[in-house]
Amino acid sequence: MGKLKNIEIIFENNRNVYHPGDPVCGNVVIESKGEVKINALKIFMRGVAKVHWTETKTVGYKIGNYTEHYRSEIEYISFKKTLIGRKECSKDQSKESFICDGYHIFPFQFLLPREGLVTSFEGKHGSIRYYLKVELDKPWAFNHKLKKIFTVIKSVDINQSEYLVPMMNECSKTICCWMCRSGPVSINVNTDRRGYCPGESVALSALFENSGNRTILPTASLYQIQTYNASGKHFISSNKLTSISGSSIFASESAEWNLKPLRIPAVSPSITSVLIRVEYFVKISLLIPGSYSLSCILPIVVGTVPFRQHLNSLVCCSYIPSNQNNNRLRNDAPPSYSELKNLNEENDEDLNANFCPLYAFVNDYQPPPYSITDFSKNENQQTDETNQSLL
Repeated sequence: MGKLKNIEIIFENNRNVYHPGDPVCGNVVIESKGEVKINALKIFMRGVAKVHWTETKTVGYKIGNYTEHYRSEIEYISFKKTLIGRKECSKDQSKESFICDGYHIFPFQFLLPREGLVTSFEGKHGSIRYYLKVELDKPWAFNHKLKKIFTVIKSVDINQSEYLVPMMNECSKTICCWMCRSGPVSINVNTDRRGYCPGESVALSALFENSGNRTILPTASLYQIQTYNASGKHFISSNKLTSISGSSIFASESAEWNLKPLRIPAVSPSITSVLIRVEYFVKISLLIPGSYSLSCILPIVVGTVPFRQHLNSLVCCSYIPSNQNNNRLRNDAPPSYSELKNLNEENDEDLNANFCPLYAFVNDYQPPPYSITDFSKNENQQTDETNQSLL
């Protein structure tokens, strides 16, 4: 009686990033020592979004606290193919097959649908994952399973007109401290456009006016907002990704930023789905000693197709892991055979838990030759409600 030494899933051309409508091709490679008896060899392709978080609630003084779990799941795709054996059969009716000693290659191919898919994502309270799973059905023994996750990216082309419009905002406040009233401080700011790809920079043009009697400091920060939805509830997580600052502005003085760059790090693109939403905004602030900061909010979109100055422009772009998943290790190598033994349906969902999706990143980004007059033509202003909703 032989035994299995190794099982691998190998993508064609070692590809690991796909788009809706792409074929997913590759081989299942099995190495056996001696003759191994099996009922069937099956491969599955699945795409699923899951969210889960907990909240601690108080029942009463005597009863104490309890933890409530919020979970939800949506399946985007589910396909199955039988590589060896009959497609459907019971244990009693199954016709056994044999895998001989040595290496064996079984090709497979699936087609991703063009519509209905969402970009891969890994977050603290949820994920959007696409994976292949091989299941080796052995007679009178536990099935052997292997899962390999891959990245799917839904295109967001920031070269479309809706993403080329500059974002603008302005805000002001008067600094008061008991009976001492100071002059106002104000911000008038705009971006060069609305959409960006990781690796590119937001060009900030701003006018800061300090009519008060304190020295203030201008800063700009990029934030990511993750929203998870389940059971009619939602959980919101805010992360500061990067920030820059300018020179101090003394009392009764003003300062300008002329296309000051704020670089977009390697992050997930903007995502809008039923369970998970990922959004971004730039927060421009004036830090005021002894008072609350004054802040303006500029929502932006992070896309997957780099900005092109001309239709035929070539942009150097690569796929790299997100900076937010540095604690996750990409594991492209197959697990050892010992890790595949006796896996049940619950445990196999935890395989490749350290997977990190790959996202488009622009290398050596060169900002276009903007002029300040390019932005003065657009007089659209963001309302105060935008600030309140995102702060």
